[in-house]
Amino acid sequence: MLRYGFSDQERLSMRLTKPAPLIAVLLATAALLSGCAGGASGSGEANSGTTATTEATDTFPVAIEHAFGETTIPEAPERVITLGWAAEDAVVALGVVPVAVPAYGWGADDEGYLPWFRDAVEDMGAPLPETLDAEERSGEVNFEQILGLAPDVILAPFSGISEEDYKRLAEIAPTVAYAEQPWASNWQDLTTTVGTALGRTDQAAELLSSTEKLFAEHADAHPEFDGVSLAYGMGLTEGSTDLTFYFPADPRVEFVEALGFRTPPSILDFAERSKLGSSDSVSVELLSDYDDVDVFLAWAGNDDDKERTLGNPLVSLWKPVADGKDLVLTDPSLVWATSSPTALNIPWALDTLVPQLAELVAR
Repeated sequence: MLRYGFSDQERLSMRLTKPAPLIAVLLATAALLSGCAGGASGSGEANSGTTATTEATDTFPVAIEHAFGETTIPEAPERVITLGWAAEDAVVALGVVPVAVPAYGWGADDEGYLPWFRDAVEDMGAPLPETLDAEERSGEVNFEQILGLAPDVILAPFSGISEEDYKRLAEIAPTVAYAEQPWASNWQDLTTTVGTALGRTDQAAELLSSTEKLFAEHADAHPEFDGVSLAYGMGLTEGSTDLTFYFPADPRVEFVEALGFRTPPSILDFAERSKLGSSDSVSVELLSDYDDVDVFLAWAGNDDDKERTLGNPLVSLWKPVADGKDLVLTDPSLVWATSSPTALNIPWALDTLVPQLAELVAR
């Protein structure tokens, strides 16, 4: 096996729950799901195939361009394997249960499933799929396991697979890698790519529309969010004196801006000066330069990092923290759902985070 990534928490840092069943939201808004059969969980045996809730409507073959070339999918796939992050959410949201998915670590249950994925598959009346590399959960590609599952397609549009990995996977089945850069995608592009691969572009468009409508409904319900300047950051880890800020290109910031918040000019200026893309760090000694921030939202890997952040003498003097306008998320499920949003986890993330943001703004 070849290692292609970092731990869940490391990737959250760089790219940077038990919810109520959310599949009902998708059923009501996109009318996509009505029942499905999938693969056996952790059985080690190839599954008999996946029965989709709706048939593919597109004409095959379809071709998808990505960082390593172009992949042609000859016919509507039934046996789908996903690699990396989030693709399994898009597959299920479009009515198909994969035969195998990555096993997550931080924030997942003992079997490696994130809560909204388990809820969605169970609500579809299907067995959970097999997990890949379930024991190590190390980000390695287990080519032997994948070969034994006889997939029709391998979807890795949000992953860190190398070109060598891709070539080996493509010998097993048509493989779709990331569009340009590893670990770089948003939920809209992910939904569109998966919809194309499954031959369900109409369903994907409906799902995009219904999910965007959810953002708009929450924003309309909370006009107090409109125009409030919000800085999104990452909590201090042990030994760190630099606070990370995320920029508008990051999905976390896109998430809150869709609700009406705005990125303050000081963070926008920082983003223009930075050469690091979607986030960068600033010394806590310079936080006074960011006094146009109304509220501070951040995530931390644990309660110790949260206390380390808010208890830092210089952070505690920073305007939003001194005013009590701070919220540091430590629930792994909520961190996942807001750091790597998907059409499957967004409904729950909105229902969970929006009340907390309302309480934060009202302080």
